[in-house]
Amino acid sequence: MAAKETERRSFGDLPEELIPEILACVPPKHLLRFRAACKAWCDLAADPAFIRKHHSRQPAQPLLLAYDEHCLEAVNLSTNRRRAVMRVTVSGRVPSIGSDVLALHGSCDGLLLLGFRETFLVCNPATRQGAHLRLLFRDGPEFLGFYKHAASGEYRVLYHLVEGLDGEYSYYVLSLGSQQAIRDIELLTSSAAVAAGLARGLESSSTSPPVLFRGRLHWRPQRSQEGNILVFDTDAESFSWIPAPAEAMLGERHHTQLFEMDGTLAVFCCHQSAQKSVIWFMEDYEQMNWVKHPVELSFTPAYDPAVLYQGGDVLVLESDMLVFESPGKLSHYDKMDKLQGSVNCFARGLRITPHVLKESLILPEFLRKQQKDGTCQWFPELEFP
Repeated sequence: MAAKETERRSFGDLPEELIPEILACVPPKHLLRFRAACKAWCDLAADPAFIRKHHSRQPAQPLLLAYDEHCLEAVNLSTNRRRAVMRVTVSGRVPSIGSDVLALHGSCDGLLLLGFRETFLVCNPATRQGAHLRLLFRDGPEFLGFYKHAASGEYRVLYHLVEGLDGEYSYYVLSLGSQQAIRDIELLTSSAAVAAGLARGLESSSTSPPVLFRGRLHWRPQRSQEGNILVFDTDAESFSWIPAPAEAMLGERHHTQLFEMDGTLAVFCCHQSAQKSVIWFMEDYEQMNWVKHPVELSFTPAYDPAVLYQGGDVLVLESDMLVFESPGKLSHYDKMDKLQGSVNCFARGLRITPHVLKESLILPEFLRKQQKDGTCQWFPELEFP
């Protein structure tokens, strides 16, 4: 008893300003429980400034999709362990593979943009809140980006549809909120060549999500954009190009990923059958100067064209890299190409997604809470393990 009283007193003697710093490092699920400790902690957990700090301290967790089990999983890079984030079921059963495929289209501030059958939703798995998207579509939308608009604070979805007999694409922006507003945006472009590329469409964000940098969405080099990096200004809602690195790889057996590292844009390029890669850094965004950094890899990524549409074989983060070296072998390397361990990946149909999850307690007003009995009124087939 004396030991417990001493422990309680020592915790109470902590400087008050240290409490938010400590709680900001606590995983969301534990922090949600700690709210019951006292009113001060409950108020702190609801403070917007603290929620932003807490979100910034959370680790980036790569997301995997187990297609055969319709389960979304996160990888803890400090332990190399997987954990289930959510699962889709029908009447208590996992649906059969086929058209009933769970798809991850975007990740932003701990919110996930998901699709299942003809249903699309946004949810926060940490708080178990979510909402349906009310979309205007005929043949089905192709999601291109999920982002937070800095000026308005709105979460927005950019998507396009094939319309007309000529098969050209029209572009829309959906603003999430109590009144979900959809706008058909005019294709404001910097040149006719950019417009022509947009008319041919873009890669889906489920396989090639854009990077939000300086208030603009940037897509990896694509053939429809003549190998350039397409840029969408989220304020002006206009499209333009910036040049890709001179040796950006667009071949079928190449892996190219655009990401942000140390506050700058970077492009990772590697051949699926060679143990070498290149990372290009945008040294000067205004002058569009790329700097090349060759990297000798100690591994060879797997290559299976039959499943590339479901996900990639390599995911590059700011300080880490996940690689499928062969079926059933998922390895974790640091940015110095040093093996950090292997991730158990014996689930069938498991693929790396190009998305990561930084958990948060962000509570947009348009999300609805899960019911106390564990069911999701806004999407009954969704389970949070």
